[in-house]
Amino acid sequence: MERHFRDGHTETWWAADARLGGYGPDSPCRLVVATTDPAGLPEKATWYLATNLPHPDAPHAATSPHPPADLVEIVRLYGLRPWIEQSYKQIKDELDWADFQVRSDRAIRRHQILVNCAFSFCWPTYVDPIASAACPGRPVTHRPTRTASGQGRSNRSRFMTLTQAAAKSWTNFSLASSLA
Repeated sequence: MERHFRDGHTETWWAADARLGGYGPDSPCRLVVATTDPAGLPEKATWYLATNLPHPDAPHAATSPHPPADLVEIVRLYGLRPWIEQSYKQIKDELDWADFQVRSDRAIRRHQILVNCAFSFCWPTYVDPIASAACPGRPVTHRPTRTASGQGRSNRSRFMTLTQAAAKSWTNFSLASSLA
């Protein structure tokens, strides 16, 4: 099969269903091996995949909750994994989830509520900095500072800085209130 990449290049990949223990093309959990070199099976270019997508000819394909998938489709779907992981990392960084560890669902939800509050508090300033400067009680935003290269920070960068500062101050206020 040919894999096509965003930069325009293509690679030839080989894929096969494998049998091992309870895995196989006729079982509910398939084992697929995909590689760029079927003779050498290089470590960095060989995927060993377990999937619940049934083989098109499997006896349970008609009753499976998942659509049948051939080897080309499985390799295509798994090829999307790095993009999904990269997007997740970027979202995690934007939501400021990368800077803390939590152990409970409640703590994650509480943090997200604080981030949403900070976003809501900062939004009017981001949308209309001149009007917000005229309103007492709202923070006044300043023009972007120039860096050594002469480039100013973007509105998005300034907004994210405001949002993160508000979230941290709100978190510190909440912690101080709960300790008092």
